[in-house]
Amino acid sequence: MLRVTGTFLDEISHDIPHQNWGEKEWDKDFRAMKAMGIQKVFLIRCGHKRFCTFPSAVLEKEMGAYRPPVDLVEMFLRLAEKHGLDFYFGTYDSGNAWYRPEVHYDVEKEVDLMRRVVDEAWSRYGKFKAFKGWYLSQEIARRNERAQTCYKVLGEHCKAFSPDLKIFISPGMLGPKDYNEDMQKRGKTIPLHEEDWNRIMYYVHSFVDVIAF
Repeated sequence: MLRVTGTFLDEISHDIPHQNWGEKEWDKDFRAMKAMGIQKVFLIRCGHKRFCTFPSAVLEKEMGAYRPPVDLVEMFLRLAEKHGLDFYFGTYDSGNAWYRPEVHYDVEKEVDLMRRVVDEAWSRYGKFKAFKGWYLSQEIARRNERAQTCYKVLGEHCKAFSPDLKIFISPGMLGPKDYNEDMQKRGKTIPLHEEDWNRIMYYVHSFVDVIAF
């Protein structure tokens, strides 16, 4: 039997509906997660486009982000400490899709913004005992130089000022619908995933501690 010990906190509506709860409801959920064996909770992203989980001066200035009525990050950290769970901070997602060739993905600009957001988060929340590390929210599906560079620069930045904390990433497998040309040549997707992830791990092995599925 596969034991599940971690789960995502999907705080902002994106591709998955979010839980529009207050602290009372979240408290019950954290208690239930602890009871069923969950040890780690991952904030799937601290912000998406103009929506944020905490009052970020950086994102308000640079992205015109909305100030949230509740500091969800602070609430999640308090609840994690209350129920004995480890919390991992998910990085910012601008909504600029690095995997779409028609989208201009400025790696330097994107990473600079993300670094400033994690610096801001660390200064606000690094004191919490439940703050155990980082989750890089840009899920990589295939080998992509822009996304790999984003991972490498941001991951090494986080390790530089919090060397004892862990960094997690998660693959975003796209499935056969995005592998049509290569599938015609090979007949299946597993060899493609293997080739891609061997190359991706070459970029991230120096700072990534765990790949979470």
